[in-house]
Amino acid sequence: MAKLPPSFSSQAVPIQAALSEGRTEDAKRMVIELLRTGIADRVVQAIAADLIRPPKRRRGRQKTLPQYWFDIGEDFHHLRGNGRGYEETLAELATKYGFSESHIRNAVAEYDVAKQAHDEAVRT
Repeated sequence: MAKLPPSFSSQAVPIQAALSEGRTEDAKRMVIELLRTGIADRVVQAIAADLIRPPKRRRGRQKTLPQYWFDIGEDFHHLRGNGRGYEETLAELATKYGFSESHIRNAVAEYDVAKQAHDEAVRT
């Protein structure tokens, strides 16, 4: 049987699950229980340290979605569905919205990712 990596901790799994679900108080309670009993492993101790002093945020602006991505994505697929060519559709939407063609491409890509995620969520 293969050895588990040192970053794996069976104690940390429920704590990380609580943190990812936004249940910070539950995660803190679980960490405190493990620390008080003295059986907390390295991973749980690292989580405790992050709860006490969170890691620094990265520098710079956070990435934002392209402006009007939803409207652009809908218009793009509507025009393409009506038989328009790809380049022609890009040029028309760039003129309509006043953005570059690369902005239109990025907006369509974001729309496609969001639509795919939505479609998968609806299926389950």
